[in-house]
Amino acid sequence: MRLSALAAAATLALLTALPARAEIAVGEHAHERLSAFVWEERVIHHLAMLLVAEATDFHASGHSDFTPSRPVHGDGGNARRLVGRSLAGHPGANTLSTGDCLRITTGARVPDDADTVVQQENVIVEGETLRVTTMPERGMNVRDVGSDSAYDALLIPGGTRLAAADLGVLAAHGIVTVEVIRKLRVALFSTGDELVEAGATPGEGQIHDANRALLHALLGDAAIEIDDLGICPDTPSALAKTLEAAREADALVSSGGVSVGEADHVRDVLGANGDVALWKIAMKPGRPLTFGSTGIGQIFFGLPGNPVSAALTALLFVRPALERMLGATAGTAHATVTAILDGSLHKRPGRVEFQRGVLSTVQGSLPRVATTGAQDSHILVSLQRANCLIELPIGSAGAKDGEKVTVHPFTGFGHSPL
Repeated sequence: MRLSALAAAATLALLTALPARAEIAVGEHAHERLSAFVWEERVIHHLAMLLVAEATDFHASGHSDFTPSRPVHGDGGNARRLVGRSLAGHPGANTLSTGDCLRITTGARVPDDADTVVQQENVIVEGETLRVTTMPERGMNVRDVGSDSAYDALLIPGGTRLAAADLGVLAAHGIVTVEVIRKLRVALFSTGDELVEAGATPGEGQIHDANRALLHALLGDAAIEIDDLGICPDTPSALAKTLEAAREADALVSSGGVSVGEADHVRDVLGANGDVALWKIAMKPGRPLTFGSTGIGQIFFGLPGNPVSAALTALLFVRPALERMLGATAGTAHATVTAILDGSLHKRPGRVEFQRGVLSTVQGSLPRVATTGAQDSHILVSLQRANCLIELPIGSAGAKDGEKVTVHPFTGFGHSPL
């Protein structure tokens, strides 16, 4: 079966499994709770509001006590007897007799016998007598029980990535803890004898390893712990040793070593100790992509060694899979837009191609897009200057100046865009 690159990405996401659940405290170290995924829905059905409260300082009374058929100003029929007060956290009497009223402050309970609250600037108080100078509407300034959420309402669906407002909603409803998917552990390493660390001086024929820094920033967030395993030498034994060091990880992501060269050992070592489900995709850049599992069932992604290829395969394939492992709804597509192409693009049919581009908005018209220049997969500045990907379909030979093209804005990929 032949799949498009994006269809393959969705399929790989479906193949991943959920890790174990964990329980978190809603209020404690709240910034660390952001991005956790809610495990299931049943824990967040709750009574939404326990008190009837009002928005500012008023006087509470029953609306039916007023006589709107008569003039309000100077009318004795709109006089009330002031019998007490209700303060925030210190409620007054919960019953009122006809013709009585209660002074009430912001956040205080409204008596059951009252359904209307009048602002204090619309009343005249003379001793224990209160006169209303402006006829109120029934229910004015009263927040009903359940006005935030109804009893037994679903507050947050299972699979939701928690944000600041979600934590506030949970705390407001008295929920102290909630079950979530625990943080995902991802082991990351590069392969290649030609690589040295960014702070080291390259020897003859060597280059700095850019991929780990790039992929760490692209894949890591509050819900994912990245374990950087460094640079793995180009030998089967070194690769097997690195895989052994990653035994506690839920997923492994490597870059390099997945082509067909003599020193590219990832596919062979993985196949000998696990399972290779996918090798090569009809996509440029990013063709040499390996997907499979280790001998102990960990998800494994072997990404190309060229940094642009590694970044795009991580964005289109690895991130959706990791988010699925964290509990996100499967099959959720990222946002795309249609734009007018500035300049011509050329490609060979047979592979879908993603060129790095700059998307610009045009008032009253479709946005416009142009490439960042040379598109070779080693040119990292083409990625640095871009804010989108221009998709050229698998059967096309490119696109002409002025044609409509499909564009994938980096912001459409959600957390940690490029």
